[in-house]
Order: sequence, then C-alpha cells, then structure tokens
Amino acid sequence: MKNKSMPMSHRKAAHRPQVPARRFSLPAILLLGATSVAVIRADPADFQAMPGLWRVVLRVVDHGRAGPPRVEWHCVNEGDDPWTSFAALPMPAPQCRRSDAHRSTTTLDWTLACAGMPTPSGQGRVAFDTPEHYAASISLQGRGEVLRVEGVRRAACTGPSD
Repeated sequence: MKNKSMPMSHRKAAHRPQVPARRFSLPAILLLGATSVAVIRADPADFQAMPGLWRVVLRVVDHGRAGPPRVEWHCVNEGDDPWTSFAALPMPAPQCRRSDAHRSTTTLDWTLACAGMPTPSGQGRVAFDTPEHYAASISLQGRGEVLRVEGVRRAACTGPSD
C-alpha cells in the first residue's frame, strides 16, 4: 500500500535501490585517465600534405647566414610519395647520401652519411605545420644548418605540365 502522505519524489526514491556514491581523489582520476588513453601511432601512409602547386624557396646557409632565395615550383599529385615530392632536396655535397629515414603524418626525418666525414654526418627534416605549409632544413656536423627551405601550396594543379 502506497503512503499518499509522502511527496512523489520520496515515493519514487523509496523503490530504487540505494547505490553508495563513490568519491575518487584527484590523483586516482588522473591515473585512471592516463592509463585509459590509447597510444595512437600515425599511419605513415596518411601523409598530411595537400596536393597542388607548391612554391618552394631554397636558401643555402653559410656560417648562419641565409643566402639569396632560389624559387622552384612543382606540382604534387594525390598519392605522390612525400619523399620524392618534399624531401628531394639538394645534398650539401655530392658524396652525401640520405639514410635512416623516418616518416610520420607531418614530418620526414633522415640522417646524412657523407664520405670522408664522421657518421652520421648530418641530418635533414621536413616539418609541416599545416597541410599547405612546411619548413625544411639540412644540417651538417661542424657546420650547422647548410640549407633552409620553405614550401607553400599556392593553387590546384591544372594539368600534367604544371
């Protein structure tokens, strides 16, 4: 039999089982959050650069001073290999070769091995801050930065001759 003198909110609560409230401390919450975050690795095949017409400005760096700009234009198509589209930079010396290459969704990193120099002789990096802009550089041991590059996507490619 229902007690009609009891307010409606109390009557409903009387029929529900009581569940004790749990209180967690801040360290426990932080630990729980840290352990529940999945480690997500970027799929290297999903490179985050937009296809299109790219304006690339290259500057040779000597003793920390960037030289005059050399501008190049090239078209990047959907599915092009980022190593050939963005990291095909001029080597600082003919005897240098790229090795130990690593790729993420927004960066290309490598070391340089140059004949007659200690190994690794240097390093290179292309880093996209947006899908339409990147900065790149090549550095050598003992000389520091020797090449500085900036690429900006300017337009869509309109044909095979772009």
